[in-house]
Amino acid sequence: MLNTCLVKNNYFKAIVAYIDDAGVYIIIYRLDTFEQYISFSMDGTDKKSWILEASKVISKLDVPIDWKKPHRYCLARCARQVLNDDDFIRKLKYNLLSDSEIYRYMLISRLKETVLIKKLNQLSIDEKIQLFILKDWEIKGSIGEDVHYAIYGREYLYKRLYDKEKYETYYKKYWEKIESVFGKLDEDE
Repeated sequence: MLNTCLVKNNYFKAIVAYIDDAGVYIIIYRLDTFEQYISFSMDGTDKKSWILEASKVISKLDVPIDWKKPHRYCLARCARQVLNDDDFIRKLKYNLLSDSEIYRYMLISRLKETVLIKKLNQLSIDEKIQLFILKDWEIKGSIGEDVHYAIYGREYLYKRLYDKEKYETYYKKYWEKIESVFGKLDEDE
Protein backbone atom coordinates (compact mmCIF):
# COMPACT_ATOMS: atom_id res chain seq x y z
CA MET A 1 0.00 0.00 0.00
CA LEU A 2 2.93 2.35 0.66
CA ASN A 3 4.16 4.26 -2.39
CA THR A 4 0.85 3.52 -4.09
CA CYS A 5 -0.18 6.21 -6.54
CA LEU A 6 -3.66 7.35 -5.52
CA VAL A 7 -4.27 9.79 -8.35
CA LYS A 8 -2.32 11.81 -10.89
CA ASN A 9 -2.81 14.38 -13.61
CA ASN A 10 -0.45 15.77 -16.25
CA TYR A 11 1.68 17.60 -13.65
CA PHE A 12 1.37 15.88 -10.26
CA LYS A 13 0.85 12.52 -8.64
CA ALA A 14 -0.28 11.69 -5.11
CA ILE A 15 1.56 8.89 -3.30
CA VAL A 16 0.78 7.15 -0.02
CA ALA A 17 3.88 7.77 2.09
CA TYR A 18 2.81 6.47 5.50
CA ILE A 19 -0.14 4.58 6.96
CA ASP A 20 -1.01 3.88 10.57
CA ASP A 21 -4.18 2.98 12.50
CA ALA A 22 -5.28 6.62 12.64
CA GLY A 23 -4.87 7.55 8.98
CA VAL A 24 -2.55 8.22 6.10
CA TYR A 25 0.16 10.67 5.08
CA ILE A 26 0.06 11.62 1.39
CA ILE A 27 2.77 13.35 -0.64
CA ILE A 28 2.16 15.08 -3.97
CA TYR A 29 5.11 15.09 -6.35
CA ARG A 30 5.83 17.07 -9.50
CA LEU A 31 6.04 14.72 -12.47
CA ASP A 32 8.78 16.67 -14.27
CA THR A 33 11.33 16.72 -11.43
CA PHE A 34 9.84 14.26 -8.91
CA GLU A 35 10.16 16.90 -6.19
CA GLN A 36 7.85 16.74 -3.21
CA TYR A 37 5.43 19.62 -3.82
CA ILE A 38 2.78 19.34 -1.09
CA SER A 39 2.03 16.86 1.65
CA PHE A 40 -0.93 16.33 3.94
CA SER A 41 -2.38 13.77 6.31
CA MET A 42 -5.89 12.43 6.70
CA ASP A 43 -7.71 10.59 9.43
CA GLY A 44 -9.36 7.28 8.67
CA THR A 45 -8.47 4.18 6.73
CA ASP A 46 -10.92 4.44 3.83
CA LYS A 47 -8.91 4.38 0.60
CA LYS A 48 -11.76 5.96 -1.39
CA SER A 49 -11.72 9.05 0.84
CA TRP A 50 -7.92 9.29 0.39
CA ILE A 51 -8.35 9.21 -3.38
CA LEU A 52 -11.10 11.85 -3.27
CA GLU A 53 -9.08 14.19 -1.08
CA ALA A 54 -5.91 13.72 -3.16
CA SER A 55 -7.95 14.42 -6.31
CA LYS A 56 -9.29 17.65 -4.78
CA VAL A 57 -5.82 18.81 -3.78
CA ILE A 58 -4.28 18.02 -7.18
CA SER A 59 -7.14 19.66 -9.07
CA LYS A 60 -6.53 22.92 -7.17
CA LEU A 61 -2.83 23.03 -8.12
CA ASP A 62 -1.79 25.16 -11.07
CA VAL A 63 0.90 24.14 -13.51
CA PRO A 64 4.23 25.09 -11.89
CA ILE A 65 5.60 28.24 -13.53
CA ASP A 66 8.92 26.48 -14.08
CA TRP A 67 7.37 23.29 -15.50
CA LYS A 68 9.92 21.22 -17.46
CA LYS A 69 12.54 23.95 -17.25
CA PRO A 70 16.16 22.76 -17.35
CA HIS A 71 17.18 24.93 -14.37
CA ARG A 72 14.47 23.31 -12.24
CA TYR A 73 15.75 19.90 -13.29
CA CYS A 74 19.26 20.89 -12.12
CA LEU A 75 17.92 22.08 -8.78
CA ALA A 76 15.88 18.90 -8.35
CA ARG A 77 18.86 16.67 -9.21
CA CYS A 78 20.98 18.55 -6.69
CA ALA A 79 18.30 18.14 -4.01
CA ARG A 80 17.88 14.44 -4.81
CA GLN A 81 21.63 13.89 -4.50
CA VAL A 82 21.72 15.59 -1.09
CA LEU A 83 18.84 13.39 0.11
CA ASN A 84 20.60 10.28 -1.23
CA ASP A 85 23.86 11.33 0.43
CA ASP A 86 22.06 11.85 3.75
CA ASP A 87 20.59 8.34 3.53
CA PHE A 88 23.98 6.91 2.55
CA ILE A 89 25.70 8.61 5.50
CA ARG A 90 23.03 7.29 7.88
CA LYS A 91 23.57 3.73 6.61
CA LEU A 92 27.33 4.20 6.81
CA LYS A 93 27.08 5.43 10.39
CA TYR A 94 25.23 2.29 11.44
CA ASN A 95 27.50 -0.05 9.43
CA LEU A 96 24.68 -1.18 7.16
CA LEU A 97 26.85 -1.18 4.01
CA SER A 98 29.60 -3.45 2.71
CA ASP A 99 32.82 -2.14 1.15
CA SER A 100 31.56 -2.94 -2.34
CA GLU A 101 28.27 -1.07 -1.69
CA ILE A 102 30.23 1.95 -0.46
CA TYR A 103 32.49 1.91 -3.53
CA ARG A 104 29.52 1.51 -5.88
CA TYR A 105 27.59 4.37 -4.27
CA MET A 106 30.60 6.70 -4.36
CA LEU A 107 31.26 5.91 -8.03
CA ILE A 108 27.63 6.36 -9.10
CA SER A 109 27.23 9.54 -7.07
CA ARG A 110 30.35 11.11 -8.63
CA LEU A 111 29.11 10.21 -12.11
CA LYS A 112 25.73 11.79 -11.35
CA GLU A 113 27.52 14.90 -10.10
CA THR A 114 29.52 15.10 -13.34
CA VAL A 115 26.34 14.87 -15.43
CA LEU A 116 24.67 17.52 -13.27
CA ILE A 117 27.61 19.93 -13.67
CA LYS A 118 27.60 19.37 -17.44
CA LYS A 119 23.82 20.01 -17.69
CA LEU A 120 24.14 23.04 -15.41
CA ASN A 121 26.78 24.63 -17.59
CA GLN A 122 24.77 23.95 -20.76
CA LEU A 123 21.86 26.06 -19.50
CA SER A 124 21.08 29.21 -21.45
CA ILE A 125 21.87 32.60 -19.91
CA ASP A 126 18.20 33.06 -18.95
CA GLU A 127 18.04 29.60 -17.39
CA LYS A 128 21.15 30.30 -15.31
CA ILE A 129 19.56 33.54 -14.09
CA GLN A 130 16.41 31.57 -13.19
CA LEU A 131 18.53 29.45 -10.82
CA PHE A 132 18.77 32.46 -8.54
CA ILE A 133 15.13 33.51 -8.44
CA LEU A 134 13.01 32.13 -5.62
CA LYS A 135 9.49 31.14 -6.65
CA ASP A 136 6.50 31.90 -4.42
CA TRP A 137 5.83 28.20 -3.87
CA GLU A 138 9.43 27.75 -2.68
CA ILE A 139 9.10 30.55 -0.16
CA LYS A 140 6.03 28.95 1.46
CA GLY A 141 7.12 26.91 4.45
CA SER A 142 4.80 24.00 3.70
CA ILE A 143 6.77 22.64 0.76
CA GLY A 144 8.68 19.39 1.28
CA GLU A 145 12.29 18.56 1.96
CA ASP A 146 13.24 18.30 -1.73
CA VAL A 147 12.40 21.98 -2.24
CA HIS A 148 14.23 22.90 0.96
CA TYR A 149 17.40 21.29 -0.41
CA ALA A 150 16.88 22.91 -3.82
CA ILE A 151 16.64 26.34 -2.17
CA TYR A 152 19.90 25.91 -0.31
CA GLY A 153 21.48 23.82 -3.09
CA ARG A 154 21.78 26.90 -5.28
CA GLU A 155 25.03 27.73 -3.50
CA TYR A 156 26.43 24.34 -4.55
CA LEU A 157 25.29 24.90 -8.13
CA TYR A 158 26.64 28.46 -8.22
CA LYS A 159 30.09 27.23 -7.20
CA ARG A 160 30.04 24.77 -10.12
CA LEU A 161 29.17 27.27 -12.84
CA TYR A 162 32.12 27.71 -15.17
CA ASP A 163 31.20 31.36 -15.69
CA LYS A 164 30.01 32.18 -12.17
CA GLU A 165 31.40 35.73 -12.28
CA LYS A 166 28.65 36.63 -14.79
CA TYR A 167 26.01 35.60 -12.25
CA GLU A 168 27.55 36.99 -9.07
CA THR A 169 25.02 39.87 -8.89
CA TYR A 170 22.05 37.49 -9.24
CA TYR A 171 23.55 35.17 -6.65
CA LYS A 172 24.01 38.02 -4.16
CA LYS A 173 20.42 39.20 -4.75
CA TYR A 174 19.29 35.61 -4.23
CA TRP A 175 20.99 35.44 -0.81
CA GLU A 176 19.51 38.82 0.13
CA LYS A 177 16.05 37.41 -0.70
CA ILE A 178 16.79 34.23 1.32
CA GLU A 179 17.83 36.33 4.31
CA SER A 180 14.77 38.58 4.03
CA VAL A 181 12.48 35.52 3.97
CA PHE A 182 14.28 33.04 6.24
CA GLY A 183 16.52 35.33 8.30
CA LYS A 184 20.29 35.62 8.41
CA LEU A 185 22.02 32.40 7.38
CA ASP A 186 25.58 31.32 6.86
CA GLU A 187 26.14 30.44 3.21
CA ASP A 188 27.86 27.26 4.42
CA GLU A 189 24.60 25.83 5.79
